[in-house]
Amino acid sequence: MKEIAKKLMRLLLGDYSAYVIYTDMTGRDALQQAGTDARFKVLPVDSADIDACPYPLIREQIGYAGPGAHAYACLEQDRLVGVCFYWFGDRYLKRNFWPLQNSEAKLVQIITLPEMRGAGVATLLIAQSCRDMAAKGFTRVFARIWHSNTPSIKAFKRAGWVRIALVLEINPFRRSRPHRIRLNVKAHEARIQQS
Repeated sequence: MKEIAKKLMRLLLGDYSAYVIYTDMTGRDALQQAGTDARFKVLPVDSADIDACPYPLIREQIGYAGPGAHAYACLEQDRLVGVCFYWFGDRYLKRNFWPLQNSEAKLVQIITLPEMRGAGVATLLIAQSCRDMAAKGFTRVFARIWHSNTPSIKAFKRAGWVRIALVLEINPFRRSRPHRIRLNVKAHEARIQQS
């Protein structure tokens, strides 16, 4: 009986997604909250740097680089151990999951080598890249994280970012466009928006 109910609910509601939205509210102070680790440095990189990396996992991220993107790498000595990418402007319109103003960007991808997970690489990469984005003139940056991705949520929190919204998508009766419901966390921004 339980399986029949699940199938019926899936038919009625369709596929779903649930993401939390984080933003950097501290901007230039993010590094102070995240701390630093002398073993690592974070630098802007380009497609050639990513393509030259010996690790397939890092090279596979090259599609996130290019026009309308800023890419950053975390290096342990000269070894590239993590990357992240921000999209903005026309490039971001391909995703357009969260509305951005002209001076805003979204961190669309972050990845670290499996053997470096838990070493603080993601937190450092988030904090230092965010600081550089602020230096480039971006006033606010955002990230979308799957609601149960605890390691990513912890990394963003340690980097000084705060949760501002929960976005749910449901697709009842398998419509061509899913229903999107945005629940903002901050009281001054509280609203439910459906599209």
